[in-house]
Amino acid sequence: MSDPLDRDRSGRRRRRRDNKPIRKERDSREHDPSPTPSKPPIILGLAKPSQEPGASTSSNNSSPSAGSGIASKLPDKPIVVLRSRDDNRPVPSTNQSSNTLSTGEINTPPYITRQPSVGHLVFEASSQNRLVAPPEMKHSIKLVDETLRWCDNAMEMLLDQTDYLVIGAIGLQGSGKSTILSLLGGNSPQDTYRNYIFQPQTKETKEEGSHQTNGIDMFVSSERIIFLDAQPVMSASLLDNLIRHDKKYPTEYSSAEYCIEMQSLQIATFLFTVCNVVLVVQDWFTDVNFLRFLQNAEMLKPQTPSSVHDSGSSQDDTPDYYPNVVFVQNKGSVEDFGLESYKAMQQTLLRVFENSRLKSQGCVSLATGGLLPGINNRTVETDLNLFILPTMEYYKNEQDSILSFLPEYRGYPSFNSLIKCLRNQLFSIPRTPLTHANLSEKNWFHYAARTWDSVRKSQLLADYNRLLP
Repeated sequence: MSDPLDRDRSGRRRRRRDNKPIRKERDSREHDPSPTPSKPPIILGLAKPSQEPGASTSSNNSSPSAGSGIASKLPDKPIVVLRSRDDNRPVPSTNQSSNTLSTGEINTPPYITRQPSVGHLVFEASSQNRLVAPPEMKHSIKLVDETLRWCDNAMEMLLDQTDYLVIGAIGLQGSGKSTILSLLGGNSPQDTYRNYIFQPQTKETKEEGSHQTNGIDMFVSSERIIFLDAQPVMSASLLDNLIRHDKKYPTEYSSAEYCIEMQSLQIATFLFTVCNVVLVVQDWFTDVNFLRFLQNAEMLKPQTPSSVHDSGSSQDDTPDYYPNVVFVQNKGSVEDFGLESYKAMQQTLLRVFENSRLKSQGCVSLATGGLLPGINNRTVETDLNLFILPTMEYYKNEQDSILSFLPEYRGYPSFNSLIKCLRNQLFSIPRTPLTHANLSEKNWFHYAARTWDSVRKSQLLADYNRLLP
C-alpha cells in the first residue's frame, strides 16, 4: 500500500523527489563562489572564530535551508577590512544584520581603536590654533631683510584682534634707536646686550664705525605693541659697505650716494604710513639735513587707500593718514634738562614743522611727566612732542665712603624714571586706525606688505630720484 501523503488531491500518485533538492543544495554550497571575492581585500585584523559546543562542522548535520548553512560557516567575531582611499563610506563587517547596515553603525572589536575622520581632525586643529595665543617673543624677527625684500615670517606672531599699537623708530647711525625700543619693549638697563630685543651696537661695531640693524626688524610685546626698528637713514656705513663690497645698485640710480638716500626715503615713508607713533631719535641737537630729510619723506609719503565701501569718493577726496611724531633727544647732558634749553629746542622744531601735517603736538612731553619741578605745563607754553633721555647708566662705581649710600645728584631724574615715564605716555596714546577700516593685526600685516610694495614701485619716488642734482 502506498502512503496517502504520496497522492495529490485528484488521487494520482507522485514521485518522491526529497533527495534531489538536498543534492542540489550541497552542490551549491560546494561551488558557491561568493565567500571568495574576485580581488582579495586588505585585512587589518582577523579574529579567530570560536565554535560553540553544540555546533557541528559536517555538512550532513546542517539545516536544509541554504541561508542557515552559510551563516554556520561565518565566524562569530567580525573581520575588519580596510577601506580603499577613494571610497569614504564605511565598510561594515560580514556578521552584521540588516538593521545594523541600515543605521550605518559598525561593531568594532575591542583591540581596534576607532579614529575620527581627517576632516574632523583638521577642524579641531584649526579651531584650537585660532584660540591659542602665539608664542611669546624674546628677540626681534625680520620684516624687511638687508636686501629690502619683504619677509612673511612675522605673520605667525600676530592675532585677529584690533587692540594694538604700532611704534617705529627712525634716526641717524648710532643715535640709540634699537636700545630705546628694547627698553620700551621690556628690557632693563641692567640686561646684557645679547638679551636685548633689538641688538644694539656692540663695542666692535662702534670701533669699526659700522651699523647694527639691516632692513626693518619687528617685535610684538605681550601688551600687543608692535615695535619696528629700521636701519639708520643717510648712513655713511651703508654707503661704505656698498662701495667696499662692490655691490651693484639698481640702474635707475645714478650713483651709490643717491641709492642710499632713496632707500632711506623708502623706509621713512613706509614708517610714516604703517605706524601709529614714529620716534625720531637724535643723540645731538640738531642736524638740519636730517630735518630736511623728514620733510621730504612726508612729501613723498603714499596716499591712504580709499574705503572699499565708499566707491563714490575719489582718491583725491580721501584724507591722508599721518602718524604721531615724537622727538626723542637721547644722551642728553645736564644743560639739556634746563628750562631755557628745553624751550629753545621746542621752538626750533616747532618752526621747522609748523606747516607739516605730521602730528607733532599734544602726545608726549617732558613737561607732562612731572619729573622735573621747573619743567611743567605752566612754565612751558608749547606742547611739542619732545622728550629728553640722559646717557644710560650701565653700572655704579663703588666707593669706600658714606657717599656711596646716598643717591648721586645729576641735575636730572634717573634714566629708569625717565624711560618709564616715556613708556607710559607712549602706551596711552589713542590707537587711531590707520585706514578707514579698523584693521586687525593680521590685516595690518597684509596692509604693510602692500604699502612696502607700493613704496618700492612709487612713481613719485622715481620722479624725485630723476630730479636729484
